[in-house]
Amino acid sequence: MNNQITILLSHPNICNSIFNKYLVDINRKMPNFQFRHLDKSKVNGYFDLEAEKKLLRESKALVWQFPIYWYNSPASLRDWQDQIMSPIVYSADNFLKGMPVRVVFTAGAAAEHYTHEGLNRHTVEEMLVPFEMTANAAGMIWKKPLGFFGCSPDMPKAALEKAAQKYKDSLLELL
Repeated sequence: MNNQITILLSHPNICNSIFNKYLVDINRKMPNFQFRHLDKSKVNGYFDLEAEKKLLRESKALVWQFPIYWYNSPASLRDWQDQIMSPIVYSADNFLKGMPVRVVFTAGAAAEHYTHEGLNRHTVEEMLVPFEMTANAAGMIWKKPLGFFGCSPDMPKAALEKAAQKYKDSLLELL
């Protein structure tokens, strides 16, 4: 059985990201983690379907990682779902069935903003329902999302290191 976890990072400005970039960079050398930066994987607006299928077939679990952009993921993840997941899920050979999937998200706002009483008036769980529905439609196993709040460029190194360890542990749970 394959022990590779594929992390699909959707982040149009990763070079200027402190938090997402740190999570990826600190864990890039883990032998079971395969990172794919979706914003850099398209050619003329399209993903290579066969290359993406090969990557997924070699994976035991999938992670959708992104910063919250207007209460959703950046566009590259949606493009990937349309271009790659749709042909797989709606085929006779839906090899994604039974594959665990987890969302890892980052947000600049504090966690209390994602409550019914907070600024956003909705919880993260409510905000992520479309991702859970996508996983369910694909026959995938939805795993509890992992979120990081209050992500900012001035985060102390110790906070980044603690988050990176939590991130790593959450990914290893998928093996």
